[in-house]
Amino acid sequence: MKEIWVLDIGSGKLVFLSGRKTSSGLYSISRLSTVDYGGFFDGEWLSPDTLAQDIASVMPQGVKRPQTLYVGVPCDFLQYRNNSVPYRFDGVRTVTRGDVDKLFARGNIYGSDRRRTVIATAACGFRLDANVFAVDPVGKQTETLDADVTYILCDNAFCSTISDAVREYGFREICFVSSFWAECSSLLDRFVRARGVIAVDAGYSATSVAYALGDGFDGFCAMPFGCATIAGELAETFSLDCDESVRLLDEVNLGYGDDETYMLDTGDGVASFPSAAVHDVVRGGLDRLISVIKSLKDGSDADIYVTGGGLASVKGALAYIGGATNTNPRMFAPGVPMYSKPWLSSAFGTFDAAHRTESGNSPLGRLLDKIRR
Repeated sequence: MKEIWVLDIGSGKLVFLSGRKTSSGLYSISRLSTVDYGGFFDGEWLSPDTLAQDIASVMPQGVKRPQTLYVGVPCDFLQYRNNSVPYRFDGVRTVTRGDVDKLFARGNIYGSDRRRTVIATAACGFRLDANVFAVDPVGKQTETLDADVTYILCDNAFCSTISDAVREYGFREICFVSSFWAECSSLLDRFVRARGVIAVDAGYSATSVAYALGDGFDGFCAMPFGCATIAGELAETFSLDCDESVRLLDEVNLGYGDDETYMLDTGDGVASFPSAAVHDVVRGGLDRLISVIKSLKDGSDADIYVTGGGLASVKGALAYIGGATNTNPRMFAPGVPMYSKPWLSSAFGTFDAAHRTESGNSPLGRLLDKIRR
């Protein structure tokens, strides 16, 4: 397997990841580098003039490059559309991968969208004869094949911006991947997704929430929320500068009693902050996220899985969300030694999606695909 290069675009950090993955699932990571940059907020680049320079600072120089660069696209620049697509055969037959591809193509009505391009298609599930449900229908016999299909569309302006920024590297192809969808389909167990699960990726200033079902999303929301927005609210509430508000947030533990006091070394000396007032600010931000989670759960018993650096840095956040939703939220991260950090989930999810694509393009992958069709 040839080396895979991934550039993951986060709301406050760029991550470059390269390496290989064997057919048995073992990783060989050759390089991982990160850089904090201007980022984006609510779909707008905050420092567009320095974006190319920021990307150059994280990309390796003077080394042999693969032909394809895989770019992890944040949800602020994506649209998720769900369509119910019916398909009927002339009689009972065995479903092939080609049949599924034709069903996906039938439901793709977005070819005339000049602002966005479909970059991935995934099914929440399939209904066969007698309303039998299947996550993957290939190999099953049926006369009818209906599906709830998620189409992932990426803003063409985003693609152009990133393509221009990496033009000097001479990649033959730039493949854009929804990093949130990739991490859900790669890092969450398929049996969990078959039952339906609430997935949350909370980052620096952007958070994605989805009801992940099968390989698709049966409900989705992107919101301008993260550890930076909570820190910003702390800064406004207590008249702190940015550095001080971040350090105060680092000290917060929602498990502390509301009658405690937080102490912080500021430019004016050591300052004290009532924990009740600090907790109210943090909980207020989490309450906005909780309302989105509840709307996507819609009364279901779906479990909640959380990743990303935004909530991982707020002590007690998972317990607070669990209490508000009557669940036991779990943090998930890449199952890779030395790299099992929530803030790396999107990079490794994109890497796994790239590996699946590259495996399908191998001689063995093409042979197996031909057999399934």
